[in-house]
Amino acid sequence: MAGFVVLLVAALALEVAARRGAGPATSTETVAAAMRTTPGRVAVLLAWVWLGVHFLAR
Repeated sequence: MAGFVVLLVAALALEVAARRGAGPATSTETVAAAMRTTPGRVAVLLAWVWLGVHFLAR
């Protein structure tokens, strides 16, 4: 559980840094770039399925 918290904090820190202009692309820009190609769309779909199966399914 602690590992997931660390990953969440790291992701939030990267997002804040990106929005200030000091870091890599924001998550919105990253997903938009991935959705431009068919393999990227498949990757986004699989990421959503993985999240749904692991965190939303009971």
